[in-house]
Amino acid sequence: MEIAVHGRHVELPSDVREHAAAKVEHLEKYLRGMERAEVLFSDGKKGHLGDPVSCEVTLEGKGRVVRAVAAGSRPAAALEAAVDKVVHRLTKTKTRLVGRSRPRHKTAKTQRPSSPEPAGVELP
Repeated sequence: MEIAVHGRHVELPSDVREHAAAKVEHLEKYLRGMERAEVLFSDGKKGHLGDPVSCEVTLEGKGRVVRAVAAGSRPAAALEAAVDKVVHRLTKTKTRLVGRSRPRHKTAKTQRPSSPEPAGVELP
């Protein structure tokens, strides 16, 4: 998987870049076939004192794009929150794909027989 880590208006130390690359590389186990990943750190919106750093994680591959944005007080905290969101979305996407490929239709063997009418009761 091709991984790119960028910072917009934020200085990123090399250990944060390596940590981000390791976290994103680990995401491939949730949904195979993702070809490209991008992690973008940027400064938070003006006026937001609590969360000065935001992190956007984007995964692309096989016609699918999975993206999550999260904010935190430090780049590592923002990365953790964004990765958690991506994990949730990847799991949801994979569940949807597996459900389409293995539909669970009721067959004659699995359907319950209808209950017979009680004896002595006549319907008009």
